[in-house]
Amino acid sequence: MKTLLTEKSIRDLIAQGATSVCIDENTIVTPAAKDAIKYNGLEVTDCTAAPAPVTTYSAYIPTQPAAPAAAPAGGEALSTEMIYNALKKMTEQGLLNGCFEAPASAEAAPYTAENANGFKLVRGGGIKMEVLELENPADNGKVQYQELIGADVDSAMNAGFMTVDQCTFNWDVEPQEIYYVVEGNMTVTVDGVPHTAYPGDCLFIQKGSKVVFSSGNTKAKVFYCTY
Repeated sequence: MKTLLTEKSIRDLIAQGATSVCIDENTIVTPAAKDAIKYNGLEVTDCTAAPAPVTTYSAYIPTQPAAPAAAPAGGEALSTEMIYNALKKMTEQGLLNGCFEAPASAEAAPYTAENANGFKLVRGGGIKMEVLELENPADNGKVQYQELIGADVDSAMNAGFMTVDQCTFNWDVEPQEIYYVVEGNMTVTVDGVPHTAYPGDCLFIQKGSKVVFSSGNTKAKVFYCTY
């Protein structure tokens, strides 16, 4: 009577601690079983030259498709789910912080920039704002800025972004200044007269002026240029 040796049979033998498998002329070995024997390094013995084992698995015929081959001895095979769970846990523990961020430039600028032959392209997504200290300490943190163009490229003018979050403060204009409103509202009071600018509006302030900036109840964002 022929017996069938399947991949499942091989995996059952390995689970029992077997290091060899007995095959004779009456044993039909499936291709998957042959691969499993070779992959797991099992020794093949001739059943006609040795007593048949008390417990045999060769007659087991699975009723469902065979599962993937067993993992190599000494560890469990990696799966997509295992890799995902490992990365998720490392992220939760902060072990991957900074691994996927763009490298800082040689000058360690708080924004991403590209330079070539005096030309400078600043990537807006990399801008990190800094706090502008004001006369009233209670307002510190409400006004932030970041200079993007300046002496680093031998420029005679400075330019950058500024945000004003529901704040009013005094400002002495030393050079000539231009402001372009990107978001929110910006009111500039000059000689006691308020002038409110909205997104798309542009403001020019002459040097030597003493003004009051206010974003009212909005968070204003402006692009500035000084000369």
